[in-house]
Amino acid sequence: MNELKMRNLMLVEPREWKLRKNSVNKKILFICIFFSQLFLIANAQEGRHVLKQGFTVDFFKQQIQEPADWVPYPGINKSMTWNAILTPAHHAKLIQQAESLLGYSWPMTRASVFLDYAENGNRTNFEKISFSRRDALSTLVIGELLENKGRFMDDIVDGIWSICEETFWGVPAHLSYQKRGIGLADVNDPVVDLFAAETSSLLAWVSHLMGDKLDKVNPLIKERIYVEIDRRIFKVIEADPKYRWMGYGRKNVDSTLSYKERSFLERRPNNWNPWISSNLLSSILLLEKNKDRRAKFVHQVFDVLDNYLDPYPADGGCDEGPGYWGKAAASTFDCLDLVSMATNHKFNLFNEPLIKSMGEFIFKAYIGNGYYLNFADAVSKTNHSPMLIYRYGKAVGSTTMMGMGAFLANKNNGLVNMPEGYSLLRKLPELYYSKELFSIKSVEPLIGSAWLPDIQVMVSRDKESSTQGLYIAAKAGHNQESHNHNDVGSFMVFYNGKPVLIDVGAGTYTKDYGKSWVISSAYHNMLPVVDGAVQQTGRKYSASNVSYVSDAQKNIFKQDISKTYNDSIGLNKWERTITHVKGKSIIISDDYEFSTAKKNIMLPMMLVALPDISVPGKMVVKISDDSSITVSYDPKQFEIDIEEIKLQDSKIAHTWGSTLYRAKFKIKNITKKGKYTFTIQ
Repeated sequence: MNELKMRNLMLVEPREWKLRKNSVNKKILFICIFFSQLFLIANAQEGRHVLKQGFTVDFFKQQIQEPADWVPYPGINKSMTWNAILTPAHHAKLIQQAESLLGYSWPMTRASVFLDYAENGNRTNFEKISFSRRDALSTLVIGELLENKGRFMDDIVDGIWSICEETFWGVPAHLSYQKRGIGLADVNDPVVDLFAAETSSLLAWVSHLMGDKLDKVNPLIKERIYVEIDRRIFKVIEADPKYRWMGYGRKNVDSTLSYKERSFLERRPNNWNPWISSNLLSSILLLEKNKDRRAKFVHQVFDVLDNYLDPYPADGGCDEGPGYWGKAAASTFDCLDLVSMATNHKFNLFNEPLIKSMGEFIFKAYIGNGYYLNFADAVSKTNHSPMLIYRYGKAVGSTTMMGMGAFLANKNNGLVNMPEGYSLLRKLPELYYSKELFSIKSVEPLIGSAWLPDIQVMVSRDKESSTQGLYIAAKAGHNQESHNHNDVGSFMVFYNGKPVLIDVGAGTYTKDYGKSWVISSAYHNMLPVVDGAVQQTGRKYSASNVSYVSDAQKNIFKQDISKTYNDSIGLNKWERTITHVKGKSIIISDDYEFSTAKKNIMLPMMLVALPDISVPGKMVVKISDDSSITVSYDPKQFEIDIEEIKLQDSKIAHTWGSTLYRAKFKIKNITKKGKYTFTIQ
């Protein structure tokens, strides 16, 4: 056990246990302390507070390189280095993309468009304008970086200047952080949101990479970049604003409670925390010349990041959904990697078990054929960066992640899969390590089964290392997870790598997104709708009596979802058992009990294809021309109706197509107590 782990255990002292006087003797007190420490070890809490406790301001002051000396990636005068790294085809493609932006007309971010969100909830009109400007600048900078002929410099300078002229670098939907609230941005009250921080990072990288070339145009350009970042970002963070994304509010919870007790009460910070932190660190490390200020700022940002890592599930699971892994665990990796590079690797936390578990969650959530399990507000078919997965895996010593990165990269016909968006923090390593990635053995990560006890998610497939056969992912948890959907007890089923029963996932964000149908339990597989009542939002609405048992032949997942509904419906228990008999079937068995009579109970199933229900007791879902899956049930217990859902949301339609289907199983003769079984095979 390393020194940091021992230090965390030593923090548990007898005086911190609030026991009533004379209620226990010394022997029991000793046993309590002993087992509390064992609990910490068993749940991999050793990594807690490692940033704040392990590294001081003085450490960062002594070890972080000066911006002028730090060369994380080759700058403008090293174009030959970039040319040697990239294939001719990829080099030509990137130059062509930059050429398409020569003479680019930088669109205006008008006040009327800014007000769209306050007036009608539309956030996309403004975001399209704002993001397109940053995309253009990022593309032009890469073109100049590779070519170094000056062709793109006029457009780069125009892009820098126009972004510096913007009143607000964030987006209207995030103005709740300013004192005047939603509406127009107050220039006297700068707000650090996701996109203000990303813009800061973008401009810092542009200043760093273009170097003297910007000074040859005019020295005021780089000076302007620093002035704007300093007033909009550095000084705001130094003023210690305690934004919600920083996670300081959770410290109000009684620190003497156990980790799990605290997690019940706390609302953990979400991906905003590491995502913003990574961009803050980029900005300060690349631009700030004052050694004292730089060290204090890095230490302050790591205090914020500690608030994210401290309560993070020890199993590494991202309860926001795997779609957010790229901004959650992966942004944590960015933070650690940046400071590791800036200190010549004297700062290194990649040997911490929590950091490795956070990374490896991505292959545990991988289904196959580009699909990921998508509980919470995530999309199932998403494009995670192969390079990011590979680099994270290399840093933590995960050969599975490295092989997964190579597998995803090779699916792109040997071309680097440049990440969406304008982040040079992400794009530069995609280019720089491309040859290395394509030299790694490619392995699709098709694990046989996994159990994540903290976020209470299980996955199981018929055949390890194969998409053939049945695959199921199921969850318990609670209904105040970050980016929460009311989905306790839900599951998804795939067959031969193709979707059968789905989690619809995330829709397009709007002002009223919290009322969207995609969040309701009524649109999650087999979550009962009782006389119109659905699961409720809140931490207390959680699964109970959760258990998971696994052997070579089967995996069994049990829980009681009764506490996810209001007490007023009189639901005493709703015990669900999911049994996956590998190579054979998936069995869902429910046992429920009410204290009062009910008139209507409906169980939904969400499908991408219109099922055949012509034979009573069987719902047949066609997978391909020569294969299908049958969901068997007792026709004496249930009647079935199929609802067609035409998708108006382009984000959902991008994954599932234009139409979904909801099978509604209605219990025929409802009694206060009941049992039933569904079999999928």
